This record gives sequence, C-alpha cells and structure tokens, in this order.
Amino acid sequence: MSTTISEPAPPTTHPAVAPASRNVRMRASDAEREDVVRRLHAAVGEGRLDLDEAESRTTTAYATRYRDELAPLVADLPGGGPVTGVPTWSWIREALVWRAHLLVRGPDAARPTAAQCRTAVRLAWVAVAWFVFCAVLGALVVGA
Repeated sequence: MSTTISEPAPPTTHPAVAPASRNVRMRASDAEREDVVRRLHAAVGEGRLDLDEAESRTTTAYATRYRDELAPLVADLPGGGPVTGVPTWSWIREALVWRAHLLVRGPDAARPTAAQCRTAVRLAWVAVAWFVFCAVLGALVVGA
C-alpha cells in the first residue's frame, strides 16, 4: 500500500478579507481633522492666513472624508507636512495650560511660555497627589 502526500492547497482568501490594494483611500479621523484645524488657527494667529481663507479651509477640513483631502489644506503652511492625527504629549500639555490660562487671564492673554507649562503640570500633579492623600486619609478616618 503506497500513500502519497499531496501538496497542500494554496490558501484562499475571502473577498471581504483580501489584502487592501494600494488604491484604497483611508478615511480621516476626527483627530486628524482637528489637527488640520489647529494648524489653520495657528496660521491665522501668525498672520499667514486671513479669516476668510481660514474659514473656508476649516469648513473644508470638517467636511473631508479621506486623509488625502486634508494634506492640501495645510500644504502651503509651515509644518504643513503629512497629517498624523496623533497629538504629542507636549501639545496636549500646552493645550491644557492654554485653556487654563485663558480662563484665568481672559481672551487677550498671551500664549503661555514653556516654563509656565512646566509649572502648571507640576501644580496639577501636586493637586492630584493632594486629592489622593485626602481620599486615603478620609477612608482611614471613616473606617476607624
């Protein structure tokens, strides 16, 4: 009795899970749209765009569906490279400090410096540590 081992059949893929072709357009995320709008607002603040142009581009940014439609909106601006959509920690920190700065000093306040950002983050950590300390101390007092 002889047994022959046949070659395994090549794997087949279902059309729904076939590898994406290079021509597939990627949809833009809300974070990517917000990144473009943030760049446009910065350009207005620097005097690179007037309000009408910024409004037009902002409207277009919020209406886009695909990533490749976002890049031309900031291509003629400094730092107008590819839209990543992922904010950096320094950008998040600066955005939080900026919003707090505006609440305290009003809409005419200047942009916070790096030293002010670092101080604000340290104060936030101290506030969180104080809150945790008080919560633990309160739980110990109530439990005793």
